[in-house]
Amino acid sequence: MESGHFYLVITDVEGRILKFNHNYERISAKPLQKEFWKYLSVDSAEEFCYSLELMLGAPKITRHLLLEHPIHSDNSFSQVWWEFSVITTPDMDISAIIGIGVGIQFLEQEMPWNNLVDVLGFGKISLNSEFKIQEWDSKIQSWFSPKKSEWLQAELTSTLAFSGFQKMNYLVDNLSNESKPKCFLIQTNEGKFSTYASLLVSCGEGFQLFLVPKEQNMTINSPAKVISQEILETFPNAVFVLDTQGKLVQQNELGKVVGRNWKGRAYSEGQSLSFPSQSNRFSRLVKAIEEAKMGMTGELELKMLNPTKDFSYWNVTVNPTYSESGLFEGIWIHVKDISFHKKQLAQLHKENETLREFALYPSHILRGPLSTMMGLLELIDRKQLDQENHKLFEYLKPLTKEMDQLIRQHAKKMSAFD
Repeated sequence: MESGHFYLVITDVEGRILKFNHNYERISAKPLQKEFWKYLSVDSAEEFCYSLELMLGAPKITRHLLLEHPIHSDNSFSQVWWEFSVITTPDMDISAIIGIGVGIQFLEQEMPWNNLVDVLGFGKISLNSEFKIQEWDSKIQSWFSPKKSEWLQAELTSTLAFSGFQKMNYLVDNLSNESKPKCFLIQTNEGKFSTYASLLVSCGEGFQLFLVPKEQNMTINSPAKVISQEILETFPNAVFVLDTQGKLVQQNELGKVVGRNWKGRAYSEGQSLSFPSQSNRFSRLVKAIEEAKMGMTGELELKMLNPTKDFSYWNVTVNPTYSESGLFEGIWIHVKDISFHKKQLAQLHKENETLREFALYPSHILRGPLSTMMGLLELIDRKQLDQENHKLFEYLKPLTKEMDQLIRQHAKKMSAFD
């Protein structure tokens, strides 16, 4: 927290800043409760928001991002290398996102570049002065699976993976032992990833090329549409269409509305449905999706506590779908917002309780005086009454007992009223 070199920031699941250290304030003034992405360049903001979406969908992953923060004094940008991770509760509910960053300037001035391999997850390729490959580390090996016969002592741009990268010659011509490392992107032609953030550093008699995958720029094929979007929009309720792996293929506009209710933003097609807010309330839906993959249909009711301290309710139907040949094709999820009806039923129940109380109230009012009257009648000495009053007394006592019985019957009926 007190580091003068590292930046620390903690955000909620929507990217709003909850906590930060003093060093972070140097690049982001008064950041509390403001969105982290607002302190980034346009491209970096888009990159961060995309990564946030991925982390919420897969909380175990860690994201490494080179982001640009504006420097207000001269309208330029400062580059910071960030590592973002998800913080979860013991019940595996997502509670926050933590980011730890280090400025590229600090790395250039005070940190040996070879430490990038261990500290920031870079892979390294060693090159000689003629830009021929001398060696590479295990990360490069896992990303490209290079053969020694094709890579060793070969010019970097002559390999299939890096062929066509014309900017490399320009960078080499303009890089001396005194100059700062060059930061750029490389689009590769083969390997596990398509795009890498790269740093080229002059080192002794040659160069060091540091690479790290930019996973957010990987080519992701848009999911094939199962049904025309026009038809999907005619459905009266929210609809999510998932593929066989449970990833979102399509959704209608009502589905996007539900997504904003459930996680603060609409779900992205190509990603799994995630429930960062009150995820324990969605455990039945997660289970229903898994059961649908095994051919079972599920119906359930969901409720979620709103910031206004009331609840929203949904009826959810989860159905597996099959091709004409009987093969499992995916999952359809229909979501109906029943909050209005639930609130009406709650209001009706409340009004019925009030009516019930009003109906029972007269019984309580009359029972007290009647009991007193009946007690007084028991105390009266009938021998002291004359014949006329004795006759009236004999009428009065049965009437009080009858009235008591009627009140008891009325109270019993009202107690059974629901």
